[in-house]
This record gives sequence, C-alpha cells and structure tokens, in this order.
Amino acid sequence: MTQAHHSITHLDQFVAQKERRAIKQLVAELPDSLTAWIECYLDLVVVGARPDQVTRSIVLHLGRFADFFEARYGHERISTVLKRDIEAWIALLSDDLALAPATVNSHLASLSKFCSWVDARNRDLLACGNPTSGVRELPLPALEPQSLSQDQVLLLKSVCDRLPRFHERKGRRDVARRRKTQGAPLVHGHARPYRDRAIVYLLLATGLRREELVNLNLDQVVLGTHHDALTKKPVTAEALRAARRVQLVQVRGKNRTLRNVFVSAEARAALADYLERERPGDAAGFSEAAALFLRAASVRLSKTASREESSGRLAARSVNDIFTQIRQWYNAELKEDDPRRLASFHPHLLRHTFGVSLAKATNADEFELQRRLGHLSRKYIKVYTVPTVEVAAGYVEQF
Repeated sequence: MTQAHHSITHLDQFVAQKERRAIKQLVAELPDSLTAWIECYLDLVVVGARPDQVTRSIVLHLGRFADFFEARYGHERISTVLKRDIEAWIALLSDDLALAPATVNSHLASLSKFCSWVDARNRDLLACGNPTSGVRELPLPALEPQSLSQDQVLLLKSVCDRLPRFHERKGRRDVARRRKTQGAPLVHGHARPYRDRAIVYLLLATGLRREELVNLNLDQVVLGTHHDALTKKPVTAEALRAARRVQLVQVRGKNRTLRNVFVSAEARAALADYLERERPGDAAGFSEAAALFLRAASVRLSKTASREESSGRLAARSVNDIFTQIRQWYNAELKEDDPRRLASFHPHLLRHTFGVSLAKATNADEFELQRRLGHLSRKYIKVYTVPTVEVAAGYVEQF
C-alpha cells in the first residue's frame, strides 16, 4: 500500500467514525416523540438511499401509523408504543379502510423496519422492546391473475385504433369549417391519440412497467437486435414499418435490472405512427427531448414539475389519466351486463396480460418469463402461470 493510499484510507475511516459519532449524538438527543424519530429515520436511512417511489410509500405508511397512534392516545410518545397498538392499526387498515392484504403487509413491513432501527439505536426507549416483533402478516388470497381476455384485447385495440375519432373537435364552428373546406377533422389541442395508442400497444407487446415505459429514451429503440446497437441506424417511421425485428435495449427495471425486449409488428406500426404524426411537433418545443414518449408541448408545466418533465418526458401519473379515459370510451360501447366490460384498467393490467400470454406461448418457461419481465425472484412468475378463473372453471367441465 502506498503512502498516499494509506493516508486516504485512514482519512476515510476517520470521517466515517466522525459521522457515526455525530449520528449517535443526534439520536441520543431525540425527544420521546414518534414524529421526531420517524423524521430522523427518514433522513438517515430512507431519503436518498431508496428509490423515490419506495421513499414515498414509507413516508405514507409511517405517517399513517403516527396519525393513528396520536388519535388513539392523544399523544405521540414513542416509548409507549406496544404490540397491541400495532395489531389494532393492522385491523384498522384491513377492516375499516379495506386495504388489500398485500398493501397492509407493506405498511407492516415499513413500520417493522423502523421499529427495529429504533430498538437497535436505543434499547431502553421502547417499553417492551420491538412492538412489531411477533405481529404476523395477513394471509394473502389465492393467486388469481388479473389479465385481459382475448375478446377484451380485441375490443381494446379497436378502441385504440379509433382514438383520433374520439379526440375530434365537435363544436359548431369545427363542423361548419369541415363542411366548407372538406378538410380533415381536427383533434383537441392537447390530445395525443397516436401517442396514447402506441403506449397501449407497446405495453401489450412487451409487459413493461409504467415507470419503465416513461423512462424509455428514443435511442433505446434499435432496429434489429441489441447486437446492432453499435451500428445503430436512425429510427424513423419508415424504418420502423420496414423493420422485421425491433428491440428496446437496456430497459432499466426494479433492483437495477437491465433487459432487452422485442417489439411486435402491431406495436412497431403504432410507434411509427406516433413518431411520424405527433412526436416531432412536441420535440420541437423542448431543448433536450430524449424521451421516447413526450408530453404535449402545448400543456403548461406546473411549478412542482420535475426536471425530467421539464425536458418533455411524459409523467407516470399522466399514463394513469390516459388509461382512465380509454376505459371510459371502452365501456361506453358495451352494455352494463356485458362480461367484457372493464371494472378497472391500469398499465400493470397489460403487464399481466403480456405475462399470461407469454406463459402460454412458452409453455410456462420460467427462464423466458424472468428474462422478459425483469423479475429476479421465481416466486413472482407464479402469477403468470396460474390459470385464470375462466380457464380453471373450464377444466372441471370435462370431468
């Protein structure tokens, strides 16, 4: 070891020791307050160390417990938190708020990690030790994969292919202009029907998560396979329509996973329409429009917009709004008692639909499912290999 390297190592150890002392001193000075300990835990352990979405969930979970505890006792002394309080909170979330068992268990996991951290920093603070110790998670219901049937996928594609018609201006002036000029109908200024259609087709064809979709950049679209990325050709609408194979490369998923996914012919055509008709106009409104899917440049940004949104990237919450509107148009064409109606419609439903279809096509090949869906654990693959209620019910009819 060189003298310089030894000095740097010694300095790093000194700084780390100094930080540990400062943290220990900070914790020792904390009052007997649930809110104060939660804020300290978030600052030291969660914020900056966990993904933003996970951080928001933990803040929500711990905040809900703090509100519950103060309403229950009229104070927030953390030293008085007991196991019975945790169990009462779990019952409140499950029974009164009617949260799903998996959601309740996520709340319990966040609180359990917090209490374990508190108990490790000050073993004399909690009256009876870690109050979450021994509190059991709620049993999860039997696996019932939620996915669209083939009939529902067919109807959904029909609605998406007609999205420009749904967004047409139908005012008197617009109707009169069309009659006078015999021109094509205009859509509302902020509407992006070809973008929305491409999003639905791409999710159906790839099984991407919502965050993975909005984080895609245009340069991740490769004509051919990922081996062709080094000699990458410009991605244009004409090239997409002519390509026999297209991949999205280096898709960043959960837990820093990376994967490449293929794009189907229908998704390629939908994406080509978007690149030809709408994206160029929006891209001109931003200085650095790297994102594949852009928000409408005509929409004014809010003051709380992120840096990514300022560069034109479509926000994840906007995808939810798109799906809500499509569901309304979809259900409007069906009778109230039609089994093809959508009780809910969200981006993850299309991920499940892709997973179930891929499981059928590959005879439930676990390796292929893990590779294309970006799962590190095999336990999640079961969601896609368990038959739906309709299929399972059909089995016994033969007996």
